Amino acid sequence: MASSLHYRTLTKGDMGQMHRSFVEAFSNYQVNMKMSREAFEDRMLYKLNINFDLSPAVFSGDKLVGFIFQTINEYEGQLAAYNGGTGVIPGYLGQGLTTKLYDFITPQLKAEGVKKCVLEVLTDNDQAIKAYTRSGFDKTKTFQCLMLKDGFLKSSFDNSISVKEVREFTIEEYLALGDINPSMLDQLTQVKYHLAKETILECRNADEIEGYIIFQPKNGRITQLAVDNKHRRNGVGTALVSRAHLLSESKTMSVLNIESKHEGIISFFENLGFTKDLKQFEMQKILVDV
Repeated sequence: MASSLHYRTLTKGDMGQMHRSFVEAFSNYQVNMKMSREAFEDRMLYKLNINFDLSPAVFSGDKLVGFIFQTINEYEGQLAAYNGGTGVIPGYLGQGLTTKLYDFITPQLKAEGVKKCVLEVLTDNDQAIKAYTRSGFDKTKTFQCLMLKDGFLKSSFDNSISVKEVREFTIEEYLALGDINPSMLDQLTQVKYHLAKETILECRNADEIEGYIIFQPKNGRITQLAVDNKHRRNGVGTALVSRAHLLSESKTMSVLNIESKHEGIISFFENLGFTKDLKQFEMQKILVDV
């Protein structure tokens, strides 16, 4: 079987196969990853902003049996390749295809100036962690995910706090508010690709921004929340989350990948009724020593 396998990078014309193989590869995953073709394309083209030329795939004949979907962006001051999905379909597991896919694409990544590869993996997914470790990855962070499982916020908010929806933001202004570094997929430079499906709410006093929230109203997914340090514990964060909850179709909201060391923001969400859910490791593979 292995002798019939061949490797190449993906193209937009592979989208149908990508969707079918993604669903098949994640059919027994701990988290429900089933999604329609439309939702899959939205995630690939906009949320991930997939770079087809740097996304490796392995085929058996014409069938896509393994893949790594990647985007390229700045992360922690370096050009990085973010793995937005690795999968191998049943029947082709146990052949070391993840390592072989990285071996195949690494020379191209280096040629494009990529300094490191980044991914996230569930902390209890021992098989995947071992595969990534064999591919040269090391654990770099632990992320906590939280969910508002019952759909009800515990805290009410001060109606005198003005919350307004905006369609654009200035990256530099938003970066000045936050002291928490989001995961790579939720970086502001990455969020811009998915703005059509995100809603942005701000609290401002005159021309001074006090805080903002970016979220996806369709599924209640909070992408970013930041409040200026001098306005914290004044109800700004609660007002932003409460308005986002009101505007969300899904009331079982979620916030993913808060680094576990940031206990303050985790406690903030818990006080609103969110509960700790899945945990993930961030793993990185350094391609060029700097």
